[in-house]
Amino acid sequence: MSISLKKIEKWEKKKKVKKLLSVLNADDKEVRIHAIRALSGFDSLDVINALVSFLRDPNPDIRAAAVDTLGKIGSGKAVEFVRFMLEKETDENVREAAKNALAAIKEKMSQDEIA
Repeated sequence: MSISLKKIEKWEKKKKVKKLLSVLNADDKEVRIHAIRALSGFDSLDVINALVSFLRDPNPDIRAAAVDTLGKIGSGKAVEFVRFMLEKETDENVREAAKNALAAIKEKMSQDEIA
């Protein structure tokens, strides 16, 4: 079954988290990346756990998308995973994404403390 990028966008708009999670392991790399990025508006444990599992993906583009999305979600639950990525990652683009994600998470956490 082939999933189109438009279908992923539609699921994102309709907040169909389970459908987005179901295509994270698609064969098409672009579909996977699009689905990962579409999850940026969902701060749930299921989403965070799914994204964390992609921090070990062999493809650096997938790892970068996952860590970037964790940064956009901004959940403190992901801090240690992102910090680990920053320390252990060998791909420079993924390291940069991890650095930005960690800064975004810390910013959101400090805003949440103020609120």
